[in-house]
Amino acid sequence: MLHAKRSNPSGQEYEVTEDSRALTTFALRGGRVGARFTLHGVDYLVRTHRFNGSYELLGADGTVVATTNRVRRSWHMTGRVIPFSRTAAADRENAMLDGDGEPAGTIRRTGHLRSEATADLPGLDPGL
Repeated sequence: MLHAKRSNPSGQEYEVTEDSRALTTFALRGGRVGARFTLHGVDYLVRTHRFNGSYELLGADGTVVATTNRVRRSWHMTGRVIPFSRTAAADRENAMLDGDGEPAGTIRRTGHLRSEATADLPGLDPGL
């Protein structure tokens, strides 16, 4: 299970852990169009498109690994679409759906003011 927690209460810096083991950190600072992070020795860039609500995950060579149009609804990876469905009030939990439309994992906001999130997404690379 992945857990992201704001490491600086006054900023947009996050620490990501997997089963309480530190994986990476990243920062979403005002005026930037994305965030860089390194995971298992591989550099990634999350590029945001503020006006249309989409995000791209780019690999070290600049190729698009995954995209999302309107976060929390679906993710498009190379050759695969992963749909999500809101499962809790106030948009605090979303379920990853399998090919039959059944819940196969979750992403849940666990902190106040969007300060923490937990993801249990079996079968997906932690970078995604």
